[in-house]
Amino acid sequence: MRVEILFFVYILSTSFIAGIIGSLLGLGGGIILVPALTILFDMPIHEAIGLSFIGVLVNSSSSSLVYIKNGITDIRLSSILEIGAAIGSIIGAYTALLMESNILSIIFGIVLGYVAIDMYRKTRTMKENNIKRELNSGEKREYFEESTKKMVKYSLLRKKEGIILSSVGGIFAGLLGVGGGAIFVPIMNRIMNVPIKVAIATSSFMIGVTSLIGMLIFFNNGFIDVRIISPIIIGIFFGAQVGSRI
Repeated sequence: MRVEILFFVYILSTSFIAGIIGSLLGLGGGIILVPALTILFDMPIHEAIGLSFIGVLVNSSSSSLVYIKNGITDIRLSSILEIGAAIGSIIGAYTALLMESNILSIIFGIVLGYVAIDMYRKTRTMKENNIKRELNSGEKREYFEESTKKMVKYSLLRKKEGIILSSVGGIFAGLLGVGGGAIFVPIMNRIMNVPIKVAIATSSFMIGVTSLIGMLIFFNNGFIDVRIISPIIIGIFFGAQVGSRI
């Protein structure tokens, strides 16, 4: 009984941290949850990915409520990009079911390295990126910036390229259970000229769909352990609430 309680607390704590990071960066939390479940809890990677889909879905639902309420999420943009992302998620999930665990682990490690580098670059270029954004032409958009209490205008560019590339994010979302935010955010921010804050909020909204698709596919194939769902849902939910308010 004591072991079960400790296990519950460990999973809950891990999920809470994943929820904060996932919501804060628009990644969904799977990029933290999957390696934590496989390394710390010795869980097979297919089962970890299946549970990660649930965590990402909860993260998306929780953080998106805050972002939408604050007027940051670009709903129109997410509906456009979700076309390619949903198709990619289906392809990725079924591909993952056919892969050996060691191959999936290698791919996940590569993606994790990419995310780490991307996060570092993002923090160094954010200010420069925002300055250049005002000079671009395209479809005009705006969002409310809470810190300055002002509307920030920006121009949406290269929608066709965004739709095509979002399918790549969907493939990785379905393949690794990470939501796809690691791909969606750079696509919107660097290619489509979307401010980083809007890109993160919109990505948080989008990954709910890609994770739902992956979750259904993995559940139908018996890779989701229902006994571990509750601490993941609770931890991710409250972690996402914290992350979306930072």
